[in-house]
Amino acid sequence: MTVDTGSLTMAEYAQMSNNPLIEAVTMSLIDNGSVMARDIPFTTKQTMVVNGSRVEGNLPTVNWTQINAEPVASVGVPTPYQEVAYIIRESIDVDKNLVADINRVTDPRELQVQLHMKAIAYDFNDKFINNDHVAGDANAIVGLKYRITNGSTYGVRSENLIDGSGVDITLGTLTTASTKDSGNKLLELLDTALERVDSGNGGSNVVLYMNEVTKRRIRTALRALGTDGGLNVSQDQFGRPIDTYRGCPLMNIGRKADQTTYIIPGNGLTGSPAIGETSAGVASTGSSALYTSIYAVNFDAGHFHGWQFEPLQARDLGLLNNGVIYRTVVDWTGGLINDSNRSICRIFDIKTGG
Repeated sequence: MTVDTGSLTMAEYAQMSNNPLIEAVTMSLIDNGSVMARDIPFTTKQTMVVNGSRVEGNLPTVNWTQINAEPVASVGVPTPYQEVAYIIRESIDVDKNLVADINRVTDPRELQVQLHMKAIAYDFNDKFINNDHVAGDANAIVGLKYRITNGSTYGVRSENLIDGSGVDITLGTLTTASTKDSGNKLLELLDTALERVDSGNGGSNVVLYMNEVTKRRIRTALRALGTDGGLNVSQDQFGRPIDTYRGCPLMNIGRKADQTTYIIPGNGLTGSPAIGETSAGVASTGSSALYTSIYAVNFDAGHFHGWQFEPLQARDLGLLNNGVIYRTVVDWTGGLINDSNRSICRIFDIKTGG
């Protein structure tokens, strides 16, 4: 098992760092809802490949015996795995005349760094959920959806892909007499997901990811049930309020870089305007795209985490030798590690439209 003792999220690292550039970059990521900076604990390890093993079965046999009997040899057989690091690397070039322009309203170099951090926040969140190396970006991390669907390769049990059986959390349903039935079914699914990621009692180390429509519907369902149902308002490490269910943050994963498309589809509409998933969990549009998914991730020690060469930074290289361009380099190398087959889970077939 990969040792993750001492892992820190980028946010925690930034709080302890005396480097103002790291703090500024990290806060920019957090302000844009970055999973990369806010949620994932990273160890600092300068390697492109991490090898480890998961206990997925094949435990040692327990030998019950009589007095004075010889011990019986028995060993467990962990499953080896390998994860690879990926690189974000780009340069931000700004003409010196734009920097020197007395009529500029903002610092053009600072503005471009902020825009790049915003783009990275959106893109990493999208990759974290949706990317694969078949139809997606082979140079980026493999996302949760593909890992869970291909559990035999990525160490995820088949039961961690949960069929929500079309549980109806459309707004019309949640405001009728059937609310109690739908709301309780939804809570049953959330409780099941927490059990499947080793967090049956809840806790802040598990994060529940969904889109904004689903998050609103959960709150509506719990209000309609006439109870908090485990819903609470907590605070993040910067004192900002966050909704939690049984201590687990309810996080809207947000939108893609176009700032329009939901990373986890499901806009809650019906007919041709519907953009979501089919009941089988496949992204789609139109009258069959009335469903969505919720993902649960356990970031506790021995579960899901990552490693990086160093925290994401924007390094100022100053004026280049050509004498006309100021350059800033954005650089990050790291990867994701799944140490347990009880780390990540997906509930699909949740009806939000129709």
